[in-house]
Formats: sequence, structure tokens, C-alpha cells
Amino acid sequence: MSRVNLSPARLAVLVALFVGGIAVMLNGFGDEGTAIAGGPSEVVQPTESASASPSDDVSPTETESPPPELQPQVEGVVMQVLNGTNETGLAAEADQFLTSKGYEQGLVPGDIATKPVPGTTVYFRTGDEAEQNEVDAQHLADRFLKGVEATVRPLNDALGSDVAPKTQLVIVLGEDYAVANPVG
Repeated sequence: MSRVNLSPARLAVLVALFVGGIAVMLNGFGDEGTAIAGGPSEVVQPTESASASPSDDVSPTETESPPPELQPQVEGVVMQVLNGTNETGLAAEADQFLTSKGYEQGLVPGDIATKPVPGTTVYFRTGDEAEQNEVDAQHLADRFLKGVEATVRPLNDALGSDVAPKTQLVIVLGEDYAVANPVG
């Protein structure tokens, strides 16, 4: 058996590695990621975002996926139809058509205070559900208001007092709708 050469230089390297290893183990591996920041009196706890687990592997080039695109709804959407023309029965006819397609009636159809209104507008209620209401308003305007290019806008204070609180969409029929969809 050969003897191990323990020269003073080799011995000094081994001692330095041993002491360094002990120091790393005592200071570098605290409880659950605890690190010594300013000496023994200051202990910094990691935040939830600072700790990583195998499932948190996200490369720096990855971005969060965008929220899912809102889908237009008909069932359960509460609407109200107002007549902005002098054509009697226009709002009632449009209301009946829209309820047959799945919309819910908020209030009975009626007339808007100031008429005639030249163009048809679909107003949507703002608030927590504003984005969904806007998608629903655009869908109604595009799919169910035949023969007109209806404008979609947020519900304003002028109409708000004539609208039931649970109503999500208000359709104000204009002269363009009366021409494209005569009562009868």
C-alpha cells in the first residue's frame, strides 16, 4: 500500500476546502431558503414569488397567455327596445323578434323622449360586465338588426333613468331601421 503525501501545501488546501464547505453549509443553506442578509441579527424570509418549485419553470421569453376571447351571448341577456321613430309599433315588433331569438325583455318596449333619431344605436351597460356587454351589443347589432349598420356605445346618463337596473343592452331604433324593417 502506498502512503498519501500530506505536504503542508496540500494539507492547507484540504483544510481551506473543509472550512469553506462548513461555512457554505451554515450560511448558504438556511431553513426553506432563509438567507442571512446583514449578519446574524437580520434574517430575510423569501417571498412567494422568490421561491421556485419545479412547476414554476418559466423561461424569460415566455409571456402570460392573453385572457380568453369573450364569446357573444344571447340566452340570459336582458335588453330593452326603444322606438326612436314616429312609426307606431316598431319597438314592440323588434322586441318580439329579439325575445324569440333568446333575449330577455327588461321593460316593455317604449318610445324615446326625443325623436326622430336618424340612426339605430345599441347601448351596453358599463361596470363589472362592460366588456361582455359590449361584445353582446356588437353581436346583436351585427346579427339581428337587419338592414342597418347600428352603432354600439356605452349606456349614457340620458337613457339610464328610463332603463331597468338589470338591463344590459338598450336598443334605440332609428329611422334607418324603420325604412329597412317597416311594421306590418
